[in-house]
Amino acid sequence: MGTTRPQTMSRQTQRTALFVLILLIITGLPGEIEYTEVQIEEPPAWPEGSAAYDNMVSMTQFGYRRIDTSANENARNWIASELESMGYEVERQPFTTQMCENCENIVVTINGTLEDNWMVIGAHHDAICYSPPPLIGTTYPTCSSSGAYDDGTGSGALLELARTFSQWDGKPMHTWKLGWWDYEEWQGSSSPESGGMGSLHFVEEQIPDHVNVTYVNLDMFALNWPVPTPLASQLTGCDEDYWTLYMFTSPVDDWSYYEDRGLEVTDEMQSDAEWFQAHLKAINTNLSHPEEWVRVIDDTKGNSDHYNFIMHNHTATWIRGQHQYIHEEGDTCEQTPKHAQTDSVTTVNTMAGGRSNVEAGLQTGLDVVATMVWWDWEPEEENDGFSEFVDSVGLLSIILGASGLVGCLILIIGVALILIIRNPRRFRRRVLRNLFDWAIP
Repeated sequence: MGTTRPQTMSRQTQRTALFVLILLIITGLPGEIEYTEVQIEEPPAWPEGSAAYDNMVSMTQFGYRRIDTSANENARNWIASELESMGYEVERQPFTTQMCENCENIVVTINGTLEDNWMVIGAHHDAICYSPPPLIGTTYPTCSSSGAYDDGTGSGALLELARTFSQWDGKPMHTWKLGWWDYEEWQGSSSPESGGMGSLHFVEEQIPDHVNVTYVNLDMFALNWPVPTPLASQLTGCDEDYWTLYMFTSPVDDWSYYEDRGLEVTDEMQSDAEWFQAHLKAINTNLSHPEEWVRVIDDTKGNSDHYNFIMHNHTATWIRGQHQYIHEEGDTCEQTPKHAQTDSVTTVNTMAGGRSNVEAGLQTGLDVVATMVWWDWEPEEENDGFSEFVDSVGLLSIILGASGLVGCLILIIGVALILIIRNPRRFRRRVLRNLFDWAIP
């Protein structure tokens, strides 16, 4: 069992108490109160599953994207070129390891109001191919993969998200970074290194010590196909009514997988994990997915890039479809082409029951991530501090006389000072995160 969290006032109780306090003070202040509905502005652009699918296809056309190959280099050059055409300043982060002489992450930044509080979305652009069982982990010269599912889906979807964000006005509250990682894939049983080297380089070399990060990992992304498995798969004993889109988040209850690997879990990490799980659940509720399609659960494994973020005390989630042995006893087969010679666009289409289902699965995941970003966005014309704070509490636009405004400002400053005195290090991040969370419709 993980560390038991001490009994504290619940998040909802804290919000309610502050809300009541504000109402009590406001009602005793001069000025008139006018109630209006809060209007949620529609974003000027939205990601399209069809475009993410096309990006996935483009990734496969470079060939076998194993590390230190021209195919891998050409793929990341294409990603960088596409980003530059969208107007981004592309940061190329080269690195070397014992196994890789020419590895490179591709990163773009969307500056937010909070310079030291980052939201990072990542996917890996490399691929690997192993021999089939029982020789799992064995590579050989003729083994190759176009990496459509692993991780053309994630890198292609992230590129579509980048296109969408480039068309939004204003700026987000957090600083957002989009990263295409190299060398995620383990190089096989003869390798002296594990995988995840690109994200590890980013975490260890590119994140300053004072910066807090929340990470979203897109690996084998969003293929929640709500269709029965093909007949050929059923004949092999694999039969599912649908494939679930899982969101493996930093654990809340059981951190043993990470503790066993040396992670010291703090109350703050647990609190952040709780917040992020609740945030993801709120997003999915807002989007009204069929419940069985999407699941937000505790992550108990770390075999993708999110692992490095969690092991460095950052909150993370891994969004992926079709996972082996994860959900219930009936899940006895994964039926994914990952790490196989068969990881191709044709195979993915066949397993999903056609291109339209692949696009629909990608769209479900894109909707989740884009909603997360949109809720964080701050159009320049709406940057009104006081009214934004009042609206974020849930109500209402309040029009006050001068003395009423002064009274509310005094209240807000007083609450802030109390929080600073109690915990100055955590104040900026936690309070601003609370305000951001209040603003969720």
